[in-house]
Amino acid sequence: MKYVKLLFIVFTASCLLTAQDTSQTFLSLKNTGVAKFQKDHPEYDGRGTIVLILDTGVDMGVDGLTRTSTGEVKVIDVQDFTGQGDVTFFEADVDESDGQLIFENEDQGYKVLGESGKLLQSAADEYYLGVLEEELWMNSGSRAGDVNENGNREDNFHFLVYEAIENGSKFWVVYLDTDADGSIADENPQQTYKDNFDSFYLPNEKGLPKFTLGLNIFPEKKIVSFFFDDGSHGTHCAGISAGNRIGDTDLYGVAPGAYVMGLKLGNNNFAGGATVTESMKKAYLYADKISKERKEPCIINMSFGIGSEIEGQSDIEIFIDELVKNNPYLYIATSNGNEGPGISTSGMPSASHSIFSSGAVLSQEVGNDLYGTTLDKDIILHFSSRGGEASKPDVVSPGACVSTVPNFSRGDRFWGTSMASPYSAGVMSVLLGAMKVEYPDINIPSQLLYKALRESAKPMDGYNYIDQGGGLINVESAYNLLKKYIDDGEIDKFETYTISAFAPNMPNNLGNNLYIRDASYLDGTENFRFRIKRNNFNDQDKFYRIYNLKCNSDWLKLVQKKVHIRNDQSIYVDVNYNPEILEQPGLYNSKIEAFRADRTGAKEFDMFATLVVPYSFTQNNDYTISFEDVKINPGMLKRYYLKIPSMASNLNIKIDSDKREFTSVRYYLHDPDGRQVLYGNLRAENESRIKREYYDDLMPGVYEFVILGQFTSAKESEFDIDFEIDGINVLGHSIINNELKVANYLAETNEYILDGKLLGFEKDYIVNMNGQETYKIPFKLMEGESKKCFDIPLSKEDFNKVTDFALMIYDAKGKAKAIGGHSQKDASITVKRQKDEGIEEYSLVLIPGFANSPSSISIPIKEKTYLNKPEVIDVSFNKKNKLTFFPDIEYKLNCKFNVPDISLPEENSYFGEISFKSTKTDDVQLTKTIKINN
Repeated sequence: MKYVKLLFIVFTASCLLTAQDTSQTFLSLKNTGVAKFQKDHPEYDGRGTIVLILDTGVDMGVDGLTRTSTGEVKVIDVQDFTGQGDVTFFEADVDESDGQLIFENEDQGYKVLGESGKLLQSAADEYYLGVLEEELWMNSGSRAGDVNENGNREDNFHFLVYEAIENGSKFWVVYLDTDADGSIADENPQQTYKDNFDSFYLPNEKGLPKFTLGLNIFPEKKIVSFFFDDGSHGTHCAGISAGNRIGDTDLYGVAPGAYVMGLKLGNNNFAGGATVTESMKKAYLYADKISKERKEPCIINMSFGIGSEIEGQSDIEIFIDELVKNNPYLYIATSNGNEGPGISTSGMPSASHSIFSSGAVLSQEVGNDLYGTTLDKDIILHFSSRGGEASKPDVVSPGACVSTVPNFSRGDRFWGTSMASPYSAGVMSVLLGAMKVEYPDINIPSQLLYKALRESAKPMDGYNYIDQGGGLINVESAYNLLKKYIDDGEIDKFETYTISAFAPNMPNNLGNNLYIRDASYLDGTENFRFRIKRNNFNDQDKFYRIYNLKCNSDWLKLVQKKVHIRNDQSIYVDVNYNPEILEQPGLYNSKIEAFRADRTGAKEFDMFATLVVPYSFTQNNDYTISFEDVKINPGMLKRYYLKIPSMASNLNIKIDSDKREFTSVRYYLHDPDGRQVLYGNLRAENESRIKREYYDDLMPGVYEFVILGQFTSAKESEFDIDFEIDGINVLGHSIINNELKVANYLAETNEYILDGKLLGFEKDYIVNMNGQETYKIPFKLMEGESKKCFDIPLSKEDFNKVTDFALMIYDAKGKAKAIGGHSQKDASITVKRQKDEGIEEYSLVLIPGFANSPSSISIPIKEKTYLNKPEVIDVSFNKKNKLTFFPDIEYKLNCKFNVPDISLPEENSYFGEISFKSTKTDDVQLTKTIKINN
């Protein structure tokens, strides 16, 4: 057996060496230097390290995740912290008849048969029974509901569990009736996965690819926890980090020699595999335990997160900061978020300084071969979240590729910052594996590794720091810089710092960066200040360090050129700006670098400044801002910042190809907090095509409109853009006694055609959750009702308490009919009538994934019921359905309608919508939802 294993090791190692000579165009290793580095250093492929995948699970049975490059089992531990696979077991009676064993629990109705002599000996003659129900996957996002492919989605797989004894050793085993034939006589014993690397599958009648499972036995809890990836996401990430011969071909992840652990924190029965209460925290605590117990470097990859409302101050970010403070050798790679291309969109928990976050790049060769592009360079993908208040991303990494997926998955080509993060984790694995060989007695602090990765990254042309952080990750440059740091004794000299600066949209007006989203009010006399505090001070510490400062832009000016820190004192760096340069609207993004004022000249820290000068809508420009002959290359972007005044009701956007040769663009609108609120596209060739958008849920502040050349295009796009605001202000947002008050507070006159509909009825209520993990709200759809919609806005403070917030609507049988959740603080979920007639029963279930338990949260809900047949609201002014809006005059619109022939439920009131159609464009410029108090 040892001989066979040796042959296998030699064979796989030789395959790896030859594979790295070829060009991978489905999972790029070229542009980051990985391919060349591993050709030069074939033994530096992550071996001796562990990549812990905190995700939806990892399928340890797919090609690419079965063995390391040296022939060892790749997935060495699996744990489920969501409870999705937890099955309780119960005491069983056992009878024997003619050599047949009968295990039974009459109370539960469980029963399996066995054969004497075919089972391992029981240590105490105590047996337990449980059942793995196929209904477990009924609402799984994988569509793997019929896991054994027999056409029945309600199969039950009974199992026997007990403590066995063999050769004097005791261990717990599970015999699972995988073929559901009522007998375990033909089944193999399964131990807790990490003890024996036992995995199994449920045979299917059609001979289709297998669905791999492992398990953990918890006798003290009377639970068998079945582990599986029914979401695909985690398996894909594992292959990017550490895949070895993916699909049994010469396709490799970044660190094919690394071990993998699958730590499941996303329950795939909920929206997108949402985290549940403390699942993220428990996964990190387990990773911390492994890191402290084992000698191998442990790299966490967590391609999970939601939008950030108060950057760096969420409960989970505070927890991670404290965890890493106590374990500086825990390496954490995360995705930066997919809420781009607007600024201030980095997700939670990536804003934590303890985490290394990655934005996503489309590599040229991947774009060409997987997406049919004609790109001549790498580009940052449009969805990649950008920084602002937070100094994120740290770097950008390849974020589109083919990788490992479970066999049921319909595709293996994914993209996202979810894919960029495991790429960075793989690079960390390669570097730490190399350092372990070259410097076996040295432990590298995570912050020093992050520093080397940021400072060695390659800046990408056409992008700001806010887009790319340090730039495109590069393994060879990072390797050389990390070695230099170690050789220069930086392990002992290395310092970390806390930096704060003026950020008026943050609590206490302080953020990690100088970030002013509306710099239009600046008059040129202002000075701004960065505060820098050293983190590593202790009472016995004597410290004195001088720093040289350097700014890389002409619009930002340093007051000091040199500063120093003595012991634990804070220092301040003052800056001002050149008002002449800032006269031109746009994004101004700058970096200030602090270098040690000694012979090493080592960089110590960075400070980032971002000022936005917006375009303003005024009477002088007729509240219209236009741009003609705009040109954008494929994959590149332009940003327009628009200051929306308080009296504006809606923003009207027009993109016009105007018979130009070629136009193919995507566009996005982000609100003053960075949230994406609108997106679309326009394509035209030698024809005049116009795309109009009307956004009417405005708040005062600076909006960001980003337009990109379609990355699959072969040519430059050219077009015109027009932005216009209206001042249709609906006062009170209610019809009272058949009257609705409106006013125009802009200094312009417009004419509109009026229309209205009574849509249904609504009520408002609050759900208070205190220590609960779920909250169920039963409801019905009655005849005459078409759908129900629940609007669920959270406060920023309550949103910061969760790592996810899943929203589910189930029918009476428990089948999910609507799936949603909070990627930002505001969310909604809707269920439509399934049948034409009858009463339909449902339940809305709220599932906040609290970072810490117990936690409390106050959840406001607006429940809106829509009627099958909306009633017309006859809207008029002076008996006409047309209104000329003159400035600064309030108008009373008459609103008549027939009361629906229904019984209005208690605490409900009617609601509808009023629309204003421009007589200039014949488009509906504004539609306002209003309450009807009659």
